Amino acid sequence: MEKPGDHATESETLPHKSNDLENTNHSHESEHQSHNNDSTEKATPESESESESSQLSLTQVMEAVDDFIQSLSSSTDPLQEIPPAVEPFPETVDSLVSKMESSGLGRDETEDSAFIDAVNRISISVMRLRELNLDSTPVSSWLNRASSVQHHAVSLLDEEFRHLLDRSIENNNKKKNDHDESDNNDEREDAFPDFPPESIATLKKIAGAMISAGYETECCMSYETSRRHAFKEELSGMGYEGIVNNVEDVQRIPWESLQGEIASWISIVRRCSSVLLPGEISLCNAVLPEQDHAKIRKRLLTGFLSTVTIRFLDFSGAVVLTKRSSEKLFKFLDMYETLRELALAVEQSDSDLIHEIKLAQTRLGEAAVTIFGELENSIKTDIGRTPVPSGAVHPLTRYTMNYLKYACEYKDTLDQVFQHYEKAESDQTEPEPENQREDDEEYKTSAFARQMIRVMELLDANLEIKSALYRDPSLRSIFLMNNGRYILQKIKGSTEIRDLMGQAWTRKRSTELRQYHKSYQRETWGKVLQCMNQEGLQVNGKVSKTALKERFKIFNNMFDEIHKTQSTWIVNDEQMQSELRVSIAALVIPAYRSFFGRYKQHIDSGRHTDKYVKYQPEDIESVIDDLFDGNPASMGRKRT
Repeated sequence: MEKPGDHATESETLPHKSNDLENTNHSHESEHQSHNNDSTEKATPESESESESSQLSLTQVMEAVDDFIQSLSSSTDPLQEIPPAVEPFPETVDSLVSKMESSGLGRDETEDSAFIDAVNRISISVMRLRELNLDSTPVSSWLNRASSVQHHAVSLLDEEFRHLLDRSIENNNKKKNDHDESDNNDEREDAFPDFPPESIATLKKIAGAMISAGYETECCMSYETSRRHAFKEELSGMGYEGIVNNVEDVQRIPWESLQGEIASWISIVRRCSSVLLPGEISLCNAVLPEQDHAKIRKRLLTGFLSTVTIRFLDFSGAVVLTKRSSEKLFKFLDMYETLRELALAVEQSDSDLIHEIKLAQTRLGEAAVTIFGELENSIKTDIGRTPVPSGAVHPLTRYTMNYLKYACEYKDTLDQVFQHYEKAESDQTEPEPENQREDDEEYKTSAFARQMIRVMELLDANLEIKSALYRDPSLRSIFLMNNGRYILQKIKGSTEIRDLMGQAWTRKRSTELRQYHKSYQRETWGKVLQCMNQEGLQVNGKVSKTALKERFKIFNNMFDEIHKTQSTWIVNDEQMQSELRVSIAALVIPAYRSFFGRYKQHIDSGRHTDKYVKYQPEDIESVIDDLFDGNPASMGRKRT
């Protein structure tokens, strides 16, 4: 790229540069005015101070330059010479450059603004004169001098631009050290990048001056280099350099270790999305306002955001290629949500970058669907032939419900994932008529809810099959009650699952539990109650002691067997255990008390009464309280 200063020849020598702005301006004026001593009248003590006079002189020269620039645009006559008031302007600016080289920008806002304004005017003058392509020797000479000074001035601006940008790295490193000492992260969270308002104002002016002078490439390069370095320092401080991105290396890392890498990646990307990237975007918007430099700002931001984001996507792409397993679902969903936050943070970038993030999200979503599908497969293929001892809750039930409960914490994300999956599937098949879907109850629920219902149906079917492994019909009912109650309690204990499954499903599950309860009572206690009816106890209108003794004997044997067997059975839920005992007591005790009260007198007169009347009515409740504890029967609780 040809620089504005390239027109200066090596043989040219610039006038002597003085740090005294007033002397410089007066010396230039003397070259174009008469040597009358009155024309160089010195200031009196009552006049303005020397610095004020110098500033006034600079202001007058720049006003003259403004008029000159305006005349270049409006005049139709070829320019033959530079106006006397404008002639010393290159030397004036050169003097300002020398002063700024020794003091630097950022110390006095007024001086900074005056210097940058002067650079802007000399840049505009140079560009306008080049456009006119004049043959005048005086004009060409002035143009060469001005170009050389302009190049010198912009080089200084570039150096100061980089210096101001690099200060943020020092400030942020200082903040890190302060944070390490104070263990307070709040200040750091809200202070990236760390630029005081006056520095941002100066950066904006310098960027505008460099771009106006034709040094857009240099300005962008300095900005990009500094900000990338600052961002890299920040990422390094968070430990990002230690995260492996290579696919082969990620494949070799054990899942236990990879989980730590993923957690670090999530933490870093989320901080970037919430703090670092918005900070960079705000800085770029402030230094290169959209209304002035929209295309440049867009290009810079896109390049910067792409460089940072692609590194993040490399890791997620490597992780998603690892072997699928059920425990990975939630980490994949965490990464999916993290990329969603990242997409929002870089929405000012170009569509290609957003597309790359969405594509990485889609891959994680597809992996999540596959992993969730493995849950269905694990339920279908769990065909163990050994029943769970004592009719307790099956491990498959516990695993499935805990997995679903945890998954429901991601219900919005999973719904989004399954919606995307269903849409992709439907795009490959012939779609169903819209009116048919509107009438279909299934399509009124969310995509994830439909998936949940499918899993629950599979689990129910599996439990029905497993219940058949129990030979005792009563124990089969206890098994189904235990598992059904566990499922229902998990659903009631989780607002997310309850909302997904709906009240109708919950009521249906409660009804099924009551049916299991009735089935248990019928199978276990129906025969016991039959022992206590009056049929067959009377012969010729009198109670048969032989038949009565046999009836008490049958009751004792049945009750002993139930106690012996069902005291080893397990009912895990205390409330259900209590409900079962209460319902049994309400069914059995009144019937036995009535039977005992009516017929005991017919046996009391005989010998060996205890052989036949083994239980008092009060003993029945104690025996019932032994049921479903999962312990061997203990008859020591019988009352005397």
